[in-house]
Amino acid sequence: MADYKKFNKNFMESFGIEPPLFSRPNTRIGVRYIREDIAVAVCKIGLFNFGFRFNKEIVVELLDISSKGLLIGTDKKLRINQKITIFLKFENQRVFRRAAKVIRRAEGPPYRYGIQFDKLSNSLGDYLLETQKKLVFK
Repeated sequence: MADYKKFNKNFMESFGIEPPLFSRPNTRIGVRYIREDIAVAVCKIGLFNFGFRFNKEIVVELLDISSKGLLIGTDKKLRINQKITIFLKFENQRVFRRAAKVIRRAEGPPYRYGIQFDKLSNSLGDYLLETQKKLVFK
């Protein structure tokens, strides 16, 4: 491992590449798709919310998606580990509803949130693959 670090440092120095000020290793293991044809809304679940009919949906920007979770952008604040419900609406009006939680946040605004679905969704993963028009991966 030390050889790799030494090689990487020498490589970066020889090409004049500055190391990133902050870098976090990619811990996501699913294929992430960049999609512009999916509308996303978030519904907060909290102690004082007595059912979904009293919760307001927050429309957010979808940055990328996989069968295990998604990355969203919004100017609204969400808490880490907050339980939420995600609504995904495709161009053909098909809607997927998934229970999820916020697992990561990048400061903003706009804030970027890593969202993890509570359960693996093969049906969502298959549908993402079926409806993929452009091959844009992250």
